[in-house]
Amino acid sequence: MLFGMFSVLTSFATGAGWLLLARFLTGLGLGGALPNFVSLASEATLGRQRLSIVTLIMAAMPFGGAISAVVALGAQLGWGWRSIFYIGGFAPMILALLMIRYLRDTARLPMGAGSATPPAGVRFALFGGNRLPTTLLLWLGFFFTQMVLLLMLNWLPQFVIGLGFSRTQASWTSVCFNLGGSMGAYFLGSLHAGQRRRTWVLVTYGGMAITLLGVASIDKSFAMAALACALAGIFIIGAQLVLFALAPLYYGVSIRGTGVGASVSLGRLGSVVGPLFAGLLMTGGGSSATVLLGIIPFVLVAGGAAFSLTWRQQAPD
Repeated sequence: MLFGMFSVLTSFATGAGWLLLARFLTGLGLGGALPNFVSLASEATLGRQRLSIVTLIMAAMPFGGAISAVVALGAQLGWGWRSIFYIGGFAPMILALLMIRYLRDTARLPMGAGSATPPAGVRFALFGGNRLPTTLLLWLGFFFTQMVLLLMLNWLPQFVIGLGFSRTQASWTSVCFNLGGSMGAYFLGSLHAGQRRRTWVLVTYGGMAITLLGVASIDKSFAMAALACALAGIFIIGAQLVLFALAPLYYGVSIRGTGVGASVSLGRLGSVVGPLFAGLLMTGGGSSATVLLGIIPFVLVAGGAAFSLTWRQQAPD
């Protein structure tokens, strides 16, 4: 609800100070909603289907990003920049009211004897019980994966324009990026839920690096640019959504919200660093290709953390 309210408030901004405050408060609402939503989705799903089902549910996030890219095309029809904040504000508020009315309390769901365990302290929840390596690996994976993801979400249109395409074509490549991630997420989630998770972690992060190379080297063919961006979306967004689904598996019910929330928080820090990193390179004279190639080492760090995570023991259901 707060996320929607402050998104609408953003549309009434009349100066930089008001705009910054509105976006900060919107981030607070989103930061509180996302980890709780991941935990709710995980607790409502039992057994081996948890990873694939949670990934499918979280795939709605990039689908929303595709809708925002379509709304941005409305500028050609005379829509102002405020329209995206009207839609992005009122829709969550309506959804929040529906969730309050119809979403069951997870305390009523059968989650086993662990649900009766008293809440643990934050420090113990994150680092106790031999969870220190697991938590640090999750933090690394979330930080660098979100760094790459938010860099692409914020700068992809500018990158495409820098490669010689029009603004309209750049908006459509953003649509392809988000739709590719949304549609490919469930496929990746299903693969990661299988017996060869380590192999698919390597494929996912290797695919991220290869598709970034592909986007950096696209020529003047818009069809090839759209295809490259769609493939990049499958691996980059897919990797983030798989991490969202994996994180709850490593924490018991009583500490799941704390563990997932801390991982998402570290990811949000990465989402701040990514666009700033791109901005520094671009203002320093770097080309679109320079930025895209420059973030590949971060992909390798994130992939190494995610691969190491597959050797860690999961919490019992």
